Amino acid sequence: MKTIERRSTCPINYSVEIFGDKWMLLLLRDLMFNGKNSFLEFRASDEKISSAVLTEKLNILLNEGIVSKVTSPKNASKFLYLLTEKGIELVPFMVEFLNWGSKYNPDGGPKSLLERIKKNKKKAITELQDKLRSQQHAYTENRINAF
Repeated sequence: MKTIERRSTCPINYSVEIFGDKWMLLLLRDLMFNGKNSFLEFRASDEKISSAVLTEKLNILLNEGIVSKVTSPKNASKFLYLLTEKGIELVPFMVEFLNWGSKYNPDGGPKSLLERIKKNKKKAITELQDKLRSQQHAYTENRINAF
């Protein structure tokens, strides 16, 4: 697995080294806003990430503790990627990215989420984080109950 070589201890540098390319932000988008969790779902995104790049980026997210990898309860040969608490803490950041992007590119974005954000950003963020925590908890419970 590829590890990130840190250039410095600067917090901004740390963030840029993890999220400083388009693929990481698009993977977070798919996990947070589009309900995607599997390798094939990520590959089916409009941006057409290659399998090699996707594997590399998922491994970085795993190594950094931003996602966890669990076996699908429906198919034991399929893995799902879920945001950890560390990843869920990125929701406010991604909401701001979504907001900014929708302001200057109004043709895109999840309309219902954007409307909820405009109405009450803090509530929309909390609801999204709670939904992601519930998802993580449900898969964790399924794994525990399987034993």
